[in-house]
Amino acid sequence: MNEQQVISLIQNIAVLLAFAMLYENFWLRNDKLKGIIPQAVAGFVLGIIGIVLMFTPWTLTPGLVFDVRTVMLAVSGVFFGPVPTVIAMVLAGVTRYFIGGDGMWMGIATIVSSGTIGIFWGQWRKKWKRINRPVEFLALGLVVHITMMGATMLLPDEMTGKTLRIIILPLFLIYTPGTMLLGMLLAAQKRNYQNQVEKEKLYEKEHALRNELTKQQQQIAEQLEKYGRLNKEYRAQNEELIRAKEKAEESDRLKSAFLANLSHEIRTPMNAIMGFADLLESEKLNGETREKYIRIIRNSGGYLLSIINDIVEISQIEAGQVELNENEVEINELMDEVFNSFKTVIASRKNLNFKLEKPTPPLNEKIWIDEVKLKQILMNLINNAIKFTEHGEILLGYTTKNSSEISVFVKDTGIGIAPEKHHVIFERFRQVDSKNTKIQSGSGLGLSITKAYTEIMGGNISVKSEEGKGAEFVVTFPLVPVNISPSNKVPEKTEEPAGVSNGNRIILVAEDEDINWYLIEQVLSRYNYKLIRAKNGLEAVEFCKNNQNIDLVLMDIKMPVMNGFDALEQIRKINPKLPVIAQTAYALSGDVERIKSVFNDYITKPINRQLLIEKIAFATSLSSSN
Repeated sequence: MNEQQVISLIQNIAVLLAFAMLYENFWLRNDKLKGIIPQAVAGFVLGIIGIVLMFTPWTLTPGLVFDVRTVMLAVSGVFFGPVPTVIAMVLAGVTRYFIGGDGMWMGIATIVSSGTIGIFWGQWRKKWKRINRPVEFLALGLVVHITMMGATMLLPDEMTGKTLRIIILPLFLIYTPGTMLLGMLLAAQKRNYQNQVEKEKLYEKEHALRNELTKQQQQIAEQLEKYGRLNKEYRAQNEELIRAKEKAEESDRLKSAFLANLSHEIRTPMNAIMGFADLLESEKLNGETREKYIRIIRNSGGYLLSIINDIVEISQIEAGQVELNENEVEINELMDEVFNSFKTVIASRKNLNFKLEKPTPPLNEKIWIDEVKLKQILMNLINNAIKFTEHGEILLGYTTKNSSEISVFVKDTGIGIAPEKHHVIFERFRQVDSKNTKIQSGSGLGLSITKAYTEIMGGNISVKSEEGKGAEFVVTFPLVPVNISPSNKVPEKTEEPAGVSNGNRIILVAEDEDINWYLIEQVLSRYNYKLIRAKNGLEAVEFCKNNQNIDLVLMDIKMPVMNGFDALEQIRKINPKLPVIAQTAYALSGDVERIKSVFNDYITKPINRQLLIEKIAFATSLSSSN
């Protein structure tokens, strides 16, 4: 080898060192580069390196050149893998083809063989449990360059022997050890990088453990302080418990007295109803006595109904189910007021932001809504968000939809709620179980009150949340502009026509209880109405579908197969103008409001006979006039 060949070899070694630096700083430290496109880019870069090596060769004769691309491609196959190496082989091979010369086919063969051996070597290497790296990479170099010696058979016959004599010593004394050294260098880089990654993981674990220990120490200190306070307050608490015990005993006595009085109040009218009903059945009575018995039964039933209504009213007060007080509300001013009332409180928490979001453009017209209850709903939701959000953001806002609905929402980045627990949070005195006992404080009534208020106002509430991903509560109400007064929603009844039918009126009665059907049949048959009975909502829908002569539907709400609400929805699709009157045992204001919003009219059980006839006559007269 002459001086120029030595210089070319040194240049090749410099390029190989650049190759090693590429592996360490570009390939190892970027996990995102393992996709197909990044691998292709890496292969292109390796191909460029191979081409650079080919343009800094040592030349045996014109057209017969040697360089260390075999070393680079073999080691690339082991460490970079198939895709980058194959692309590098293709680029180097194409370049060698265009260079031409007597050694063209030998050059292409060495490119393909060295890269292929490196790829397979890398695959087998993964299965070796314990290896001696110098021996491994020395063996790789021997295999690659012995194969290269075999490729000299592709040279012209007169050049084969001469070429072997010249390259045999460099192949075994420079190229093969060079392969070993480059492989060991990249293996050491990979090992050092892995050790660095493991070191960083250990440091993170150590840091987390140190923080956990610090937290545990703080908790222990807090517990000790807490136990000290509890010890000091022990006597005061004992006295308070004694007073609470006396109060509970008094409450229990009052409850027992209330139940005893309630039992008496219920049994008294029931005794009259059962007793005089038995007398009506067993004795022969004159007209005056019969009327007296009937009057007593009717009065006792009315009294019993008034007791039940009183109990329902007490339940409504305890549950917060009060009457609506709708008025004109400017929604933007209301949202600003609620936002400003919480802004200062939330601003005191360094890691928590509070924002207000309005639609573009905002709703500028006033709407009819219960302002007090809407504020209470928003305050409950914001307080709930503050309680369960340690850091991040709370977002308050509203949206409108098709000028028919308005939705207010509160969104946070707190601990979130698992989907299977969404129904639990709206139940009274219930909270989602959490390992964070500090967050789980509170009565558990906020969301149940919010839900009750929402339903009273004719709206609905929904939650979107996953554990650890925050929560978004959305409350939606009908959008009623001020120019449509709530009192104008239902047309006024001017004159109630007589209740007697001409015999052509057909009424479909959807009622599953036989005794209720019998009562309605006895009442309406006296007024010359033709009756059809459906025992569930699905039967009622089928009757309406198959009989276009039905004048009115008397619909029970709670029925098997299909309830009254679902049946009404289907009937509206069949005959939108057909009047439907709900007859129901539901008496709470929320249920009544829902019924009034979709049915033409309603009547509650026990049914007042005269009121039923008047409602049917009015509904059928409106239907015929349309």
